[in-house]
Amino acid sequence: MKRIKQYSRIFTRKFSGKTLRRSIRKYWPMCAIALILAVACALALSMLSPEPDEKYILETAGEIDFTAPDITVHTAEDGVAIVMPAAQPVRPAQAIPNPGDIWQGEIPAPRDGATHGGFTLPVTMDNGSIGVLTIPDIGLSVRVYESGDQMEDMEHGAAHFRSTSAWMGNIGISAHNINFNGTDGHFLNLYKLEKGAVITYTTALGTREYVVDSIAEISEWDWSMLDRTEDNRITLITCITGKPAYRLAIQGAERLS
Repeated sequence: MKRIKQYSRIFTRKFSGKTLRRSIRKYWPMCAIALILAVACALALSMLSPEPDEKYILETAGEIDFTAPDITVHTAEDGVAIVMPAAQPVRPAQAIPNPGDIWQGEIPAPRDGATHGGFTLPVTMDNGSIGVLTIPDIGLSVRVYESGDQMEDMEHGAAHFRSTSAWMGNIGISAHNINFNGTDGHFLNLYKLEKGAVITYTTALGTREYVVDSIAEISEWDWSMLDRTEDNRITLITCITGKPAYRLAIQGAERLS
């Protein structure tokens, strides 16, 4: 027991704070040199180690038959193999033609209201609009505009999609359901329409009635309902509250009787 206490006093005295600080001041240059040498050796070894070869393997569509004689089997000894995904076919986005491009090379100077290939150019009336849209079932009567800025057109009323016909064929019109300032938009109650409702559109070229036959929620990127049609149609599009990625599309066909 005495021996244990003796060793304890020796250990405590030898490794006291003052002794430890004295040892550090005495031997720190040697420790620093040893650390620097260790780091240098590690860097040298990493530089001397050869980098594995990278082999790029293009994955083919479907399953690969590894038993086929013309298939090269790669192992870990070959290095790193990077498998590239097979190229996927990209479906081209549906392009909406520019009305101005339709006339190039066909007639020298298009007139307002001229129709070609089922596409009619708009006629601007004295009040600056190109038409008046009326839907009795929701108490709506609004002027329709077409300019270079569709958002600005919707500040004044409804906006005509320039990529669609202004009279013959499919007429595309949009308006806000809720304006940017929080007030009610012209198409606020468009969702209340049911199939069979009557839509009236009046332009300088005449007045036509349409009967709603299609009501759908579409993607904000889906322009298919604005395609050209053989018959006369009108397509109304607006936002859907709470569904920013979707639009409400109401479409009606011309009433023939």
